[in-house]
Amino acid sequence: MFQLTSNWSVQSSSSADKCPAPPCRTAQNQVLSAYCEATRAGCDAVRNIVLHASVCEEEDFATHTFGLLLQSSTSSKDSKLFKAKPYAAVSLAEDQLLAARKSSHQHAGSSHTTSEDDETTALLARLRFQKALLQAMEQLHQWDADGLIMARKHMQRAQAELANVVQTAHFGVGPAVGFHPDVNRRLLGPLPPRPVQVLSNQEAWAYYSKLLKDLLVVCQLTGIQQWPQLQEFLHSFAKQNPGSVARSAMHAAITGKLSKTTGGGVPGWVPRAPMMCAHLCFPQPNQLPGPEVKLFLDQVCIAVQGWCLAMCVNRLRQRRRHRRAMEDWSNLLEHALIADASPEFQDWLHHRSSWQWQPPPEQADHPEEALGPCAAWVEKGCAAVLLQHFLLGFDLDLYQPKEFCMLYWYCDYLHGTVAVTAPQFLSVQPQSGAPASPSKGGLPALSAKPGKHTSKKSSAKTKAASKAAPQGFDSGHLKYTVQEVHKAQVGRQMCQGLMRVATGLMACGAIPNPNMPFNSEATRYEQRFGSFAFMQRPMPLLYDQYTAAMDVTGVQASDLLESALANFTAARHGIATLAQSSTQSQLLTEEKLQELKALDRIAVQNALAVNVLLKTMQQDGKLQHIKISWDFSHHGCYPSIGVKHAPVAT
Repeated sequence: MFQLTSNWSVQSSSSADKCPAPPCRTAQNQVLSAYCEATRAGCDAVRNIVLHASVCEEEDFATHTFGLLLQSSTSSKDSKLFKAKPYAAVSLAEDQLLAARKSSHQHAGSSHTTSEDDETTALLARLRFQKALLQAMEQLHQWDADGLIMARKHMQRAQAELANVVQTAHFGVGPAVGFHPDVNRRLLGPLPPRPVQVLSNQEAWAYYSKLLKDLLVVCQLTGIQQWPQLQEFLHSFAKQNPGSVARSAMHAAITGKLSKTTGGGVPGWVPRAPMMCAHLCFPQPNQLPGPEVKLFLDQVCIAVQGWCLAMCVNRLRQRRRHRRAMEDWSNLLEHALIADASPEFQDWLHHRSSWQWQPPPEQADHPEEALGPCAAWVEKGCAAVLLQHFLLGFDLDLYQPKEFCMLYWYCDYLHGTVAVTAPQFLSVQPQSGAPASPSKGGLPALSAKPGKHTSKKSSAKTKAASKAAPQGFDSGHLKYTVQEVHKAQVGRQMCQGLMRVATGLMACGAIPNPNMPFNSEATRYEQRFGSFAFMQRPMPLLYDQYTAAMDVTGVQASDLLESALANFTAARHGIATLAQSSTQSQLLTEEKLQELKALDRIAVQNALAVNVLLKTMQQDGKLQHIKISWDFSHHGCYPSIGVKHAPVAT
């Protein structure tokens, strides 16, 4: 029974044909009837979460439930009775089992445990697990802080009962009698047949353990109050590859459609106008300077909620949603430019606000091209989403080594956009203060070696901007921005190093050309980046710009590898700076620490690989007999380079 219930959860509503029999068929066995009642109620709770979350993926949640009583009553009175019935049934079954065990001890005249006691313990563990899981699901339906706190307690109790279920697994080693894959098939609608595989006990336990772990992460939303904090939280959640039920619960909680507080508002973790006003350093939503800014804020809420939905789907769909979202971000840029130029906003920015906007020095000669706060935030957000789109392709193994050069070249440009725009957006200055000069980005030059003190300079500038912050400014946003800048600088160094290694290896013939008879390099570039040519900010990079930047005429392969070695060394310095900055701002979690350690390990490994390549070139003068491998096991976006001497064919 336990494994069949888990199998239904894995297959979602499409496997409802293998749910336990309705209680009317099991009325003679009170324990089995209670278990079936709890299971049916749990199925109903999962179904409601999925329908409210709107993250259905193809046929993952197709409800093939014809003839099965899984849906609750529509009236509020009947619904309360419907929800209370499983708890009453489980409580009666628990009392019956405990009374039977007590009676057997009295008749036997001994307190020693018997095999019947062990079986009773096993049944109690399964009943209590279903009851705790059902209570957790129903508390999740409250979608408020109190509901999430209570749901967390029930899930922790369910985890303890699940451990008891695993310990008593030897009582259910036999087959599931009476449950065949074809049961209730005659009740299904006119749909194509789908293959169904019943899970084993071990798979069922692993599924429930993963489900509870992911749902406990959802309950941590109560500590989220800022938009950068929510972004990092969803990034971390998506990396854990949660199941469909947990992702549905996450999206239902953060959309705010069902979330509520005791005062009738929305919880602090919902990305609505109050959160985004605090993030954009705007006044309260009812005090915005002009209708243009209000319209821009409405569009910002739509864009960030769309991003949250993308983070709550599977990785492949997430990547596609990021690509399709570029049209929304392009439309948002138009609203941002209008809001920046509105007289009401300019008056508020220069006279009534506690800080003034300082465009970067490179835009001083062309003030008409200088971006205001709204447009700069949109450019930074759009670059970050584009970066996610491209880096997810490495994690999903969608690229060939021949494409690494152009991909890391473009990612380096996007990292540079974030590194420039982020401090520009939060270069908070009093009216009498001097503007902070953000680090300058741009297209990388292959033959140029990176400076050794790049990260130190930018760190000093960021600290200066932090000291210049006026009273009343929320320093929480500033510390997240400092971390964002450091991350972008580390990403730039890693991308530049990998780009230069790939270029040098291609120049030496160490990376073989893939067999693409119908796709030239220009065609492949167009396929990867052509869909973003309509964007205004960040400005799209054309193939001619790529070929000009990749022109290695007169540049030796050894020079490229030495530049890559300097990049990996600078990346290690940036990682140390990022770790120190995160520790000081209390943003360094265990997960971030492990990621930084992985990046540092990759930088060390790649530096060693480059040294091996340089020594091989000094000895042989060529790299034809070198076999290169790209290992993404330590990090999904940046590989560690492996170098082996391939055997020479005789």
